[in-house]
Amino acid sequence: MDDNKIFAKIKYEGALVEDGYLDAKKSGLALLGIDDAIKYFIYQESSAFDNIEFEVPVKVQKGSWETVFPDNIDEILLKTCLFWGTAKYFGTALGEMAKSDFKDFGFKDVFKGAFKAMTWVAKIALHMGTLAKKKFDSIEFSKDNRMAGILNEKGEILWVPVEYLESYSNCPAQIFDKLANIVENERELVITYTDDFDGERARISNSDKFIFTNHEAEEEILFPELEHGKYYELEGHITRGNENSNTVGFYYKNHVLTSYPEKGNVRDFRNYIFSNCTLKGFVDRMDKKGKFIEKRPRIRFTEIIYSSNDNRQRKLFDDE
Repeated sequence: MDDNKIFAKIKYEGALVEDGYLDAKKSGLALLGIDDAIKYFIYQESSAFDNIEFEVPVKVQKGSWETVFPDNIDEILLKTCLFWGTAKYFGTALGEMAKSDFKDFGFKDVFKGAFKAMTWVAKIALHMGTLAKKKFDSIEFSKDNRMAGILNEKGEILWVPVEYLESYSNCPAQIFDKLANIVENERELVITYTDDFDGERARISNSDKFIFTNHEAEEEILFPELEHGKYYELEGHITRGNENSNTVGFYYKNHVLTSYPEKGNVRDFRNYIFSNCTLKGFVDRMDKKGKFIEKRPRIRFTEIIYSSNDNRQRKLFDDE
């Protein structure tokens, strides 16, 4: 494998950067924006990397100003990062992640997953015309339940891998604020990734800037009827599973709720991904500081069963 292969970029294109230059103030704002976004999406992939510190490799070339992320990013980070203060701990964390048998994720894959989520969140926001609105008014699933068709106000449909519905639903409205703030008529922001199987890009022009810089009023409490600590049985759709965060995405009444098992690992529920299900469990509105202020409920589930309209009636721990 070519160590110099690039799997993702965040760059600015246009006449204002045609010589590869961006003034120091704007460059600083862009790098802060990249740092904020990357760390947020990495944490969503795996909470083990919440406090990671790393240097962003910057490559400047004629026609654009860009930050690039090479395929050997894990090697670079092992040489340059301080992970919770020690390189030794960082290496241990990498080793622990390599043991994952749900998606066989290592740190490089977490980084790539973060970039995919970032790109798709930007694409969904561009399609919906907002990053503040978290409700999907009209949505349909493909026959294999792996893709979701999202209808916007213009009547256009964007097909999205279902796992990124939750990424969009949970993403802070201001996450791209610094990056989008320096977009102008002749300086567009491009977020892109590629791998051996696919690739996507999101292009933010000056006419799209408001989507990422003008934030609507703070979101009201979602599903106030779902009270903290109470037991419910909810009908919905499992959109993804992530062993690193030990969570699943649960599409319920036009919203995607992060859910986690009361006991055990989400790999025990892998047969339910991309299926219509009833999720049985308790509502969790507690934040990281132990206060009951979460506006978006999470579900601490005890059981998942197939809905009557799903033809894959299998037992919970069926062997594959």
